[in-house]
Amino acid sequence: MDNEMISKMGFMMEQALGSMTSLLAAGFKAQGIDLPHSQYAVLRLLYTCNEPLTQIKIAEILKKDASAIKRTVDILERKGLVERKALNGRTNCVICTDKAFALKDAVTATANETLQMIFCDFTNEELKDFANILNRISESKNG
Repeated sequence: MDNEMISKMGFMMEQALGSMTSLLAAGFKAQGIDLPHSQYAVLRLLYTCNEPLTQIKIAEILKKDASAIKRTVDILERKGLVERKALNGRTNCVICTDKAFALKDAVTATANETLQMIFCDFTNEELKDFANILNRISESKNG
């Protein structure tokens, strides 16, 4: 195992994520959509999930701090893109509003176009390897 390479991995991952989020933000801006990556991540999850999600569940799935998710949901709520609905007496879930669903096609298309642009020079084998590596990192017992 190359310790020097491993010590650079975190920085390289941050750089790659920064590039991806910048390209995504530029794509959204070009479409007139005010949606930073953190807000997009929550909306994308809500768009694709078939069950009501609490803020805590969103934080668990996205592997983010619960207070950061609360702030993101607060912003999305002020924008009229999500609302909190009572799930039971003490628990609220977060759901997309009609306004959010009206943006879904444009948001999804922009995100897909951005990813296509980023990964256009990758072979299918490289994409499979990359997906496997990302899954292993996500499922790490230390993470």
